[in-house]
Amino acid sequence: MSNKQVTLDDWMIERLGDRLRKASIIACRTGRPILLYRNTLEELDQAAEEEIATINEKYVIVQVLTHGGFIAPDVQQQYVFTFDQFPEWIMNRSRDLLLECLECLDQEMLD
Repeated sequence: MSNKQVTLDDWMIERLGDRLRKASIIACRTGRPILLYRNTLEELDQAAEEEIATINEKYVIVQVLTHGGFIAPDVQQQYVFTFDQFPEWIMNRSRDLLLECLECLDQEMLD
């Protein structure tokens, strides 16, 4: 019999996956997506490029948007993840972003 060692990263990934599934039920009930994080990537004068991650009843959607000033709002990039794919993807990008997602989801479930 082999013992599988659970690392902190694995635990955080599993916890985020569980929270995403629970949040999807809330998003379905309310009919509105839940914000996971919003980061400004670049800001110039009154224009900005932001990365915004939301969860709906089926998917996590990450979009890079430009807006403000004389720039019409535009989606530059869009990624769609299942609840199983997103935790691993976000962990590979940034542990801080993963923690931010967990904080937002925990807050959403308290409200």
